Formats: sequence, structure tokens, C-alpha cells
Amino acid sequence: MTKTEAIQEMKKGKKVRHRFFTDNEFMTINSDGEYKFEDGVICDPSMFWKDRNTMDWQEDWEIVN
Repeated sequence: MTKTEAIQEMKKGKKVRHRFFTDNEFMTINSDGEYKFEDGVICDPSMFWKDRNTMDWQEDWEIVN
């Protein structure tokens, strides 16, 4: 799925990962609109996307079951 679709799914409470993530890595969006990772780390979305603005990050997202 695309970056936009992944963000929409995270807003619904889903966990997603990108093809660059390892098998045990994922992220979601918490109630404050921040990204929360599998290890509990919280990150502002603008910080996460700051160095991930290439075409490589625009697709290849998937929902984690």
C-alpha cells in the first residue's frame, strides 16, 4: 500500500510496516497523533518523515496482523 494508505490505516489503529523494516518492526499512531513503534518509542510524524521523503518510502507498506 502507499504511504497515504498506511497513514490512514494507522489512524484506524492498525499497525503497519515498510519493506525496509525488519519482520518484528512496526508502527501505529497513538491518541495524540504521534507515531508509536513496537518498542514503545514515540516520534512526531514530521521527524519520522524528515529523512524519509524519497520515492522509496511512498509505497511498499503493509498492515501487520
